[in-house]
Amino acid sequence: MEGKQVSIKQFVAIQFLVALAVKMFMLPALMLRIVGKDSYIVMGIWIAFEFISLTFFLITAKRNPDKTIYDILSETLGKVVSRIVVVLFSSFFATKAILIISEIKMFFSVTMYAEIGWAIMIIPLLVLLASFAIRSLRAMGRTAEIILPIVLISTLVLTGLLIGDMQGDNLMPVLENGFAPVAEGLITFPVWFGDITFLLIFLGNVKLGKGFVLATMISKLFASLLVMFFSTMLFATYANMGTLIDYGNNVSNMTQFSLGAHDYGRFDLLFYCVWMLSVFMKLALIFYFLTRNVSFVISSRNNYVIAVSCAVALYVISEFFLENENTVFLVCTGVMKYIVCPLAFIMPGLLLLLSVIKYKPNYHTPKLLNGKEIKEKKNGFKNSEKQNQTA
Repeated sequence: MEGKQVSIKQFVAIQFLVALAVKMFMLPALMLRIVGKDSYIVMGIWIAFEFISLTFFLITAKRNPDKTIYDILSETLGKVVSRIVVVLFSSFFATKAILIISEIKMFFSVTMYAEIGWAIMIIPLLVLLASFAIRSLRAMGRTAEIILPIVLISTLVLTGLLIGDMQGDNLMPVLENGFAPVAEGLITFPVWFGDITFLLIFLGNVKLGKGFVLATMISKLFASLLVMFFSTMLFATYANMGTLIDYGNNVSNMTQFSLGAHDYGRFDLLFYCVWMLSVFMKLALIFYFLTRNVSFVISSRNNYVIAVSCAVALYVISEFFLENENTVFLVCTGVMKYIVCPLAFIMPGLLLLLSVIKYKPNYHTPKLLNGKEIKEKKNGFKNSEKQNQTA
């Protein structure tokens, strides 16, 4: 274990950005096309499942603050079974990474640079991801602290600008076509959720203290409400319009629709670029977790080689899948939702169950020593050594 790397503040910042990122990017456009104006119901149900997973995570973190996900799996399931579980688990991370990269590509091709070579964009991105993976979680936490205010303020400003275009009547009547479209949405979109799974890497790596549970729950609640409100605003604006929003261009269309009568220019691109920061943080966390999974499976601590290898593999896979964006959508809404997604939602509960069976609860959080206390502790240790030598 690398030690307690992340403070509560940094963890909350990362958790907020992860909860906010992809759900506001292209998911609303897809849901509107498949589910229709009841899409907010689907989103609300899946977010409720995320809260259940978050509860499992928090209980596990508080019961055994010094145990990482790899400690729990290996000490309860054994080396072989734990590695099989991690391999299956990693397929979910790879799927999410490809999905996010696909959405980034579509965003740039639709809103900015339709003819630019994809390699020119993805190679610098993968280099940046590899550099984060080589470093510690603390570096990611510090970056999240800087990014969070920018993303939060821009999101609130955009929401305020667009709220006047909401047409609540577009959402009525509720369940006009019955529950069948909602059921289809619940089955189709699980890959876009399950974000609590990415927080499992923080087990044993967060400096737990007073307010940890409350701050985490409030952060998740606020992020979820923001996602729900923004998405519902999108559904209310476009639900009965003749022109459906383009996949990969929902915010761009919304801002141009709302601000089109004003001479603001491409105001939407400013918010897209800011949101890309949160999307990158989520992708960086996924990539970090993926490299640590590989490290656990092959029993290697050479983070540099593993990070570069994962980046190359991700590039090759993305080149194959991103030849046709529909391929990514079909994979995410096809076999992956039946095999990998259940594991992603089950894993937080499984870890809690295994920790309850294997370990006694240890709710005591070790007190963090200041510089003076550390010095006194070292001096005491040296004195005891001298006494033993004398004896």
